[in-house]
Amino acid sequence: MKIIKKSSYRPQPHVCVVIPVFKGAALAELWQEFPELEYPARQKRIKGEIGEALACHSLEQRRLFLLVGAGKPGRLADARRLACRTMTLLREHLATRALLYFAAPLPYPPEYLRNLVDYLHLNNYRFDRYRKKKSKPVERIELAFKKRVSWSGAEWPERAIVLEEARLARDLVNEIPARANPDAMVQAFAAAAGRHGLKLEAWRRPELEANGMSGLLAVGASSCCEPALLTLTHEPRDFSRTVVLVGKGITFDAGGLNLKPGNSMEEMKCDMAGAAAVLGALSAVARLRLPLKVIGLAPLTENLPGRRAYKPGDIITYANKKTVEVVNTDAEGRLILADALIVAARLKPDMIIELSTLTGAIVTALGDSYAGLFCRNRRLSAGLLQAAESSGELLWEMPLPGEYRESIASKVADLKNANYNGASSIKAGLFLSEFTGRVPFAHIDIAGTAFLSKPNFCLNSEGATGFGVRLLVEFLQNLG
Repeated sequence: MKIIKKSSYRPQPHVCVVIPVFKGAALAELWQEFPELEYPARQKRIKGEIGEALACHSLEQRRLFLLVGAGKPGRLADARRLACRTMTLLREHLATRALLYFAAPLPYPPEYLRNLVDYLHLNNYRFDRYRKKKSKPVERIELAFKKRVSWSGAEWPERAIVLEEARLARDLVNEIPARANPDAMVQAFAAAAGRHGLKLEAWRRPELEANGMSGLLAVGASSCCEPALLTLTHEPRDFSRTVVLVGKGITFDAGGLNLKPGNSMEEMKCDMAGAAAVLGALSAVARLRLPLKVIGLAPLTENLPGRRAYKPGDIITYANKKTVEVVNTDAEGRLILADALIVAARLKPDMIIELSTLTGAIVTALGDSYAGLFCRNRRLSAGLLQAAESSGELLWEMPLPGEYRESIASKVADLKNANYNGASSIKAGLFLSEFTGRVPFAHIDIAGTAFLSKPNFCLNSEGATGFGVRLLVEFLQNLG
């Protein structure tokens, strides 16, 4: 979809006109400009509340008008919801071209407009690769303002890059598990490395065994595809800091021998959303040429039952000599992430940020609109929270109390991977922090936000969201 900024209100023929109506904004000027809209709008009692909408066919202008409730002017959350509602209405009315006309002469901060543009793009996405009848996307949106705005749109090419990589992450997560297996993910990382000048190192079974990556080898023992640990590196000539991004890459999670119920398995192709987000973020970082050394680590495997499957009661010895009792094979994500975090800590970066669809408990706690942030480093957590608010990929800070440490201890090993008796999202974060040494570390649990079973208030379609790509790029841009 192409979005352009116009200098004035002059819609082309056959273009739908969308007019945001803000709460508290005087509508007298709007009725003077479009008198044919006044009567139906008053009948419907449009007040500018988010969710309100009115479709009017103007005989005078021979076009469709959509009045859409826009909430409070300048509020970022309302910009995202306005974009979502607008794209839903355009699809419902089969409009492929539109003019979004801000008739209210209000101040529109650049950050507000950036969120609007981002979510117009995000809500135009559909994964219909396997449908005979494809949905028709919106092809072009023009933005026009009654009053001149301070945002020139000069950063739109940058936003296009970030949104393109977010789309790549969504496609990877939405792909069927027969195709998005560890081998295919290795190929996807290799293709991105070739396109964007990134360095890729791939450890398969021989290298994993040589480097003591016992968690990956155990979890992936029953898969027909060898597990992998991928290292993707962006290293500019001059850089000030080194950041390691780690993303969980379980390409399909059947639960292992602790088999999931059938209806819980349907969406488990999304368990590699962390790895997909890391790939998208690294690709965007390289294309934007950020002055940071950024390393992405993606542990990849499937978690399946079978003759060679690892078993409850097994004990895994990691490369840092810590031992973990396997209590439940469906708590596999932390077992493969431990390997990646050991490697990440050995690189001695300035910080480690890890994303994973780790626990169902975070969905219970925060739903599908907030990811859980677990971080003891104040500066790192503040930077991530700021990037979250700005990008719209929202985080909620959760505690990591040392008092819970005894809950993750095992009677027969140093740690256990499950059966924590409550607060399982927090204790899973504590488990991961055992493998990062003294490096500042942030764990982001995206189990609720990475994949939607139904639309939410700012995304109008189910499936993969690409959560994490825009958040990480925003954070890294601020850092650089």
